[in-house]
Amino acid sequence: MKKFYPLLLLLSFYLQAAETNTHKFFDETLLIKLSTELNAMSATTLEKRYGNQKTPPSYAFDNQNQTVSFTFTQYPTPANKQSMNKIHKYISNMLRKSSEGANWKKDKVYTRLNTKIAVYEYETQGIGKYQYNLTYALPVNGKLTFISFITTDKKYKKKWLNLARESLDSLQLKKT
Repeated sequence: MKKFYPLLLLLSFYLQAAETNTHKFFDETLLIKLSTELNAMSATTLEKRYGNQKTPPSYAFDNQNQTVSFTFTQYPTPANKQSMNKIHKYISNMLRKSSEGANWKKDKVYTRLNTKIAVYEYETQGIGKYQYNLTYALPVNGKLTFISFITTDKKYKKKWLNLARESLDSLQLKKT
């Protein structure tokens, strides 16, 4: 019986792992695995939800009850590995001013995937409102690109945050 324990352990881990699909964006340069619990928003839904933004997301996914979203936005702003520290500082100041009561978890630049990635992670709460934000800012094809995870469901925050981290850990950049 003891020789079956490793197999049972492996099987239980496999069953707990989230099912994912691999998605490719921005001329197949950015690859990421997203939970199958997230569905791609149609062009109509994207326009309805984000159409008033100066630069709306190019791609967006949400869960069935729309309390979780993953968006992928590419700005016309030039970006490369060398400019990310400066870009990080500017965006950090802007976010901190617009979210003064936020509980910040991360606000730093990491070297990963042979580039620099700015990570902004914070939580905001108000009367009847809750939002958890985790955003990666990185250069993709020479342009500033945001990958943003947001949940407004505090009850399932831990589950979705774990899935978001798994997705962001799966991130790959292909050379163009």
